Amino acid sequence: MDQITAFFYGHIPDFLWGLAAFVIFVVILLKVGVKQVLTAVDAREAKIRADLAGAEQANASAKSVKADLEAKIKAHEAKIAEMMAEARRDGEALKASMVEDARKEQDAVRVRALREIEAARHAAVLAVRGEVAEIALLIAQKAIHERFDPRKHEELVTLAVEAFEARNPGGVR
Repeated sequence: MDQITAFFYGHIPDFLWGLAAFVIFVVILLKVGVKQVLTAVDAREAKIRADLAGAEQANASAKSVKADLEAKIKAHEAKIAEMMAEARRDGEALKASMVEDARKEQDAVRVRALREIEAARHAAVLAVRGEVAEIALLIAQKAIHERFDPRKHEELVTLAVEAFEARNPGGVR
């Protein structure tokens, strides 16, 4: 026999005792330890299931909160759009009001200017009348100094009218 076979034959009793000890160990382990290991594994499995259920519930809750927040955001966006539209309407109304006030002021300035023009025209007419009166007075003085001749009188009146027309080419009355 060779050495390896001799080695195995020489150690068979040790091998059998080792095998018996292993089987006894496994039997004791199965009787005592397997229940605790299985209980620990079951507990761990239950904890994992509970954690998964909690995670799913938290996920569902987060989705619900997200949906609520999105709805609130949309509501606020709609409110902002409404406020912007209201601001535009107010701005347009203010613009229209300002334009109307400017038109009224422009009309008031125009009326005031027309009144001033009318007053200036009236003053010019009064000035022209005063000048005509002065010219008539001068004519009367000359007529008194000279002999009162109807032809001469007509000539003086024509000269006075021509002088008046020369001073006032537009013919203000």
